[in-house]
Amino acid sequence: MERVAQAIIERGEFTGVIRGYERYGLFFAESIGYRINPEDGLSTPLFYGEVKIDAENRYHVIPRTRPSQE
Repeated sequence: MERVAQAIIERGEFTGVIRGYERYGLFFAESIGYRINPEDGLSTPLFYGEVKIDAENRYHVIPRTRPSQE
């Protein structure tokens, strides 16, 4: 996740303030994680990474399928 966070910080695009957090995101050529469906165990590769930053400049990296929406 550190490499994903660094790439987003260096090359990511500001996507707005959503639910009180500044968000930056970046699409990756290779999967950066997987989402596992608890019902059937199937996995979905995740190619989008998002960093959300709070008012105290703390950040959290989230692998996703697409950018967050309000």
